[in-house]
Amino acid sequence: MRNPLTTLLNFLRYPLKLVRRLPWPRFCRTHPYWTGGILFFVAMLSFIVFAITRPQAPEYVTAEVQRGDIVRTVEAVGTVISERDLSLQFPVTGIVSEVLVREGNVVKAGQRLAALRGGTLSADVASASAALQSAQADLSALIEGTRPEDILIAEAELAAKRASLAVAQTSLQTAQRKLEASERKLQSLQSQADISLSGTIAAVGSTASEQIIDARTALKSIDDVFESIVVSDVIQKFVPSEYADLKTRQRNVTTALSSALSSTAVSADFEEALVDLSTARVAVEAVAKVLQQASDFLLSLPITTTFSVSVRDTQSDTLAAERASVQAAVSALDSAINELRDDSASYRTQLSTEESALAVSQGDADRARIDITTFEASVQIASAQLALKRAGARPQDIAAGRARVAEQAARLQRARAAYGDTQLLAPVDGIVTKILVKQGEALPTGPAITMLGVAPYRIETYLAEVDVPLIALAQSGSIELDAFPSQFDPLLLSEIDEAATDRDGVPKYRVKLDFVALREDLRVGMTGDVEIVTGVRGNVLSVPRRAVIDRSDGSRLLRILRNDAIDEVPVTTGMEGSQGEIEVEGVAEGDTVVVLIRE
Repeated sequence: MRNPLTTLLNFLRYPLKLVRRLPWPRFCRTHPYWTGGILFFVAMLSFIVFAITRPQAPEYVTAEVQRGDIVRTVEAVGTVISERDLSLQFPVTGIVSEVLVREGNVVKAGQRLAALRGGTLSADVASASAALQSAQADLSALIEGTRPEDILIAEAELAAKRASLAVAQTSLQTAQRKLEASERKLQSLQSQADISLSGTIAAVGSTASEQIIDARTALKSIDDVFESIVVSDVIQKFVPSEYADLKTRQRNVTTALSSALSSTAVSADFEEALVDLSTARVAVEAVAKVLQQASDFLLSLPITTTFSVSVRDTQSDTLAAERASVQAAVSALDSAINELRDDSASYRTQLSTEESALAVSQGDADRARIDITTFEASVQIASAQLALKRAGARPQDIAAGRARVAEQAARLQRARAAYGDTQLLAPVDGIVTKILVKQGEALPTGPAITMLGVAPYRIETYLAEVDVPLIALAQSGSIELDAFPSQFDPLLLSEIDEAATDRDGVPKYRVKLDFVALREDLRVGMTGDVEIVTGVRGNVLSVPRRAVIDRSDGSRLLRILRNDAIDEVPVTTGMEGSQGEIEVEGVAEGDTVVVLIRE
């Protein structure tokens, strides 16, 4: 957007050029009026330019710090009710267990009228009562201190645990001696077995190596068969991927044979030799399976001009012969395994027996160690308990005991309150007029029993939950009934419901107020505006709430206007009034505070 001054100067550019070209001395002498008009025009033009371009000063909306009283109120719409006509209902839902009155009965305030099924609520009351009695008994025991008999029992328990610890320590020593003897015997048997079976191990190791080498030679026959020109040509044309799978299995078996061959050459004892022989047998048997798979694969190849039936049968016979050779190697390995097992059977039995004895001894030692740990902890606990009994209760313990009593008392109070919600009591003296529930039925929506009381007129209103923390019993208030405009009847707050009531989908709390002086012309159902005074602060400084600035750190400040400059002053705030004012400290009466800045 163009600057207004620039636009104006562009507009006047040509007239100014004309003015500059005029012969001013002669023109002024001969045309004095024109000269005066031109000067006036230039002055007005300069004033307009200055007014357009000068910066605008901000406009402040201010207020003064005032001293006076602050009154905080809660406002609501109230209705005149009469407790001569009462509609009583349970605060909870449930099934009616009993109805204790009939229509027309005269009842007293606090009398039970009906009850719901308590379920576990009565049991909760009994449980909480028992827990309170237990906590009180524990507190009494703490205050009285430990009896000598309890100390003697604690000393006897400590002695018994020490004796059990000594027995466990002796058992550990015995188990350790047996364990050492079993280990020595097992080592001796192992040495004897190794010496006696060393020749057999060497022989079977040679046999195993020989069979593995034969199997590896037989496995190479697969390459001889399938790498021939005729067979290779058929494979490449029809089934190259299946042949790749066969080669993968062949390589895996070759690797297993090499691993088995290296392990059979370094067997340290007969146990390891048996494992190595079993590994060799598995590897050799895998060679037989691969040869069988190779034979099946060969037989599945399609017959061609070059790959005739006779060629296929010749190559198949080659693979069958190699497979028979490998099966013979498997049988030889089985014989070597059985021979080694037969030779080592006696030693294995002895070793197994001694290993079992060693395991039993080890288990006895482990159990003894566990018992020692357990009994040591028991001795420490018993010692601490004995010291605790001898020392008596500390003031902190007694205080904790009192706290537990108070906690159980609160639980009992909550349980009784929950159980009390299942009881419908008469709030005032009166006569039962109608019973709307029956024993065994679920509670209906609305009142359960109606009665005619003797209480006077009252005001009933419903407050939002944000206003409830501000009100308290005995607070004063007033109501301006619509039927009597500009007349304010004083009230006194006398009743606040503990539970909220659903009013058009919004939870609200019912409050009742009593008239300080009754009118003779009151009628049930009249409505008006109720105002409850919830707080008064006298002779304090206040400012509009909008003038207070809340900072991120929780502090508050005011902007004070002094000599056209703004100072930010930290303040402490107090109660907020119903007229939008708030109590402040940190400023002086009469100070000018900035409420709003308009640019």
